[in-house]
Amino acid sequence: MADDVPVKLAVQRTARGLEAAVNAHDSDAAAGCLSADFADRDTELRPLFDRTDRTELIGTVANRTLFHLHLADGDTRVVELLWRDHDGTWLIEDARVFSLIAGE
Repeated sequence: MADDVPVKLAVQRTARGLEAAVNAHDSDAAAGCLSADFADRDTELRPLFDRTDRTELIGTVANRTLFHLHLADGDTRVVELLWRDHDGTWLIEDARVFSLIAGE
């Protein structure tokens, strides 16, 4: 159907909203992007968002996105987010956090 939005584009549009929420330091809006299951077990992503001065969406492949987080203490992280469709709303279902290697 011509009106169907490809997964990558739908996820990327949703991820841009998350990027804006984190950059605006809107914790509630950022938390609203998490599935209930992931929110229950998340111990790392929301605290990272709270410590983030600035973030950039750096890539989207199908239902996964990569964000570069620039933290308040000058450190950085890259996070890979797995998005799932929950009755027409794309929500974060899982996350992996990567630390960059100094000097590389």
